[in-house]
Amino acid sequence: MKKLYSSFLIIILFCLFASEVSAQSTFADVHYLLQTNCAGSGCHDGSGSPSFNVTLSDSALYAQLVNTAPLNPTAAGKGHKLVMPGHVERSFLLRKLAHGLPNVSDRLALSPGEGSIMPDVFPNQLAKHEVELVRQWILFGAPKTGVVVDTALINKYYREGGIDDTYPVHPIPAAGTGFQMYVGKIFITPHSETYYYIKHKPEYTGNVEVPRLEAMLPQSGHHMVIYTFLPGGEGNYREGLRPEAETSHADVLDGIGLTKGYNELNLPPNTAYFWPANGMLDLNLHIKNTSDSVLATDLYFNIYTQTVGTAQHNMLIRNFPVFTISIPQDGQEHTFTEVANDTTETRYWKIWQMYSHTHKYGTDYDIFMRNPNGTLGNQEYEGWLSYEQGGINLGYYRFGVDVTFKYYSDDSLLVVDPRLGLIHRAKWKNTAGPDPIIWGLTSDEEMMVMGFQYIQGDLLGPLGTDDLENTSALQLNVFPNPVRDALGLNYVLEKTSDIKVELTNILGESTLLLSQNNKPAGNYMEEIELDHRFAAGIYLLTINTKQGTTTRRVVIE
Repeated sequence: MKKLYSSFLIIILFCLFASEVSAQSTFADVHYLLQTNCAGSGCHDGSGSPSFNVTLSDSALYAQLVNTAPLNPTAAGKGHKLVMPGHVERSFLLRKLAHGLPNVSDRLALSPGEGSIMPDVFPNQLAKHEVELVRQWILFGAPKTGVVVDTALINKYYREGGIDDTYPVHPIPAAGTGFQMYVGKIFITPHSETYYYIKHKPEYTGNVEVPRLEAMLPQSGHHMVIYTFLPGGEGNYREGLRPEAETSHADVLDGIGLTKGYNELNLPPNTAYFWPANGMLDLNLHIKNTSDSVLATDLYFNIYTQTVGTAQHNMLIRNFPVFTISIPQDGQEHTFTEVANDTTETRYWKIWQMYSHTHKYGTDYDIFMRNPNGTLGNQEYEGWLSYEQGGINLGYYRFGVDVTFKYYSDDSLLVVDPRLGLIHRAKWKNTAGPDPIIWGLTSDEEMMVMGFQYIQGDLLGPLGTDDLENTSALQLNVFPNPVRDALGLNYVLEKTSDIKVELTNILGESTLLLSQNNKPAGNYMEEIELDHRFAAGIYLLTINTKQGTTTRRVVIE
């Protein structure tokens, strides 16, 4: 009896240990799923010729699956892998397993020559939530270790139901005219919002021009941006969905901003985006689930291409964020005004599209031409107007994803001298509570961003001496704010200048953070490490240059 009890105890401990190991690794869950369903009848148990053996250890199986070309020549000819981290539609393993799963079985159907779906014998066919486990593991980068999939969330969705905010399968552009990008499904827990990035390698070869794109984004979306990595920048980031903390803003060009629902961008004649060969995109998605149910969503992009040289002009993008806003709760409307210019440009901006962005406390957004003496010029954008409805005045500002976009006609683009630039002015009213609302990514925080798409015009002519002296006070962005360990400074010097940056506490005690003589004109990004000298509290950051003195309020946590 004692021996039987000991054996029973060992079995219990083994089961607990196995359960704990599985809970610590999503791949262990995937491995168990494959081992349970794919090892029978000599399929993937090492006795036949299939390309992987599910009876091996986690490490051995992982090496056989991830970034490995399939033995099937048709699938391999597409450039697919058994598992391509972050790319569900190019992972042959998932395409073999995906029968019966909506929006996967259609979009990832096997081509002639790729064999049959697997496993194909009842009762070993995978349930929907089991296929979803594999898809989510791949979508989150197919890591060897760590828990990256909330299995309880997807099980609840498929067993109890949820909100389906996905799209029907959209036709792919005809061969030779473009390609389609797809990301999904993405599951969002009730009453939460998610901010994701994902690296995406488009399926094209050589340099291309993009004169048109279509995007189908979730109705639950807050925004979507298509960024292009700077050369080599993608190497700093892992594959698959990654959280906001792993932002790529330092390594990408200004992105194409899109809103919820169907988006279609038809660029003016003889213009196109230029996407380089082997270029890598970074997609940024913000989704909010305000319901009591699990939300499932996905993204489709149809990218239409043409031969480089077809367009006469490349469409370029500029965004001008302001990180230093702070809106107190005092019942008053507060206004922030900033300059958006660039004295390093050599050609005129010819603007095609203009937009603004705040979150829910925004009450207005205006954009003006900037006069040579620094004053407001002609108003070019009024946030209360609905430009898509002919410019009617709605009587209120449509913030967030509902913001209005202004387009200039193809033969009448807005010409701006970038040295003078534009002035953008936003207004907010804090109705949330006693604390100030500051810049942040969630919908309960705020943003101030003005952006536009443009082509380069003629070469700039000379500005008069008086105009050069009055182009602007120093542009300065300080982020993040509040800050803990490292403070980022983005500023533009319009001429060679000595520069000094100081941080002053509420007692008037100043600490020198940065000092440099004869710094050349240019757009600078500095990172300043903070240490134990700075206690939590409110400080004033002051930057002194030949353009004058600029001060920003900084909160150290």
